[in-house]
Amino acid sequence: MASVFRYGPYAWVSEFGMPPGAQHSWSFGPWPWYANAVVITAHPLHLAGADRSLEVTNISARAAPNGDRFINCVVRNVGPNSVNYAVWLGGVAS
Repeated sequence: MASVFRYGPYAWVSEFGMPPGAQHSWSFGPWPWYANAVVITAHPLHLAGADRSLEVTNISARAAPNGDRFINCVVRNVGPNSVNYAVWLGGVAS
């Protein structure tokens, strides 16, 4: 039977926020994710007063030579205003 898992939030916060067009790389692991369906979402913090929009791209899985497994992604600010944000990782394990 499948089980659902969720990790986070992992927050990125600075005094001025991530500017429009900027991006950050994230790496999660090592964790036992082999053969699991994984999703990553990024959500703006402090929603009032500005138009903020994020996208998560370049999601990839990596296995190290020692067998450790990682999930990598890029979070990009695609909105017109700077943003602080949080990232969640979740999925379904078989």
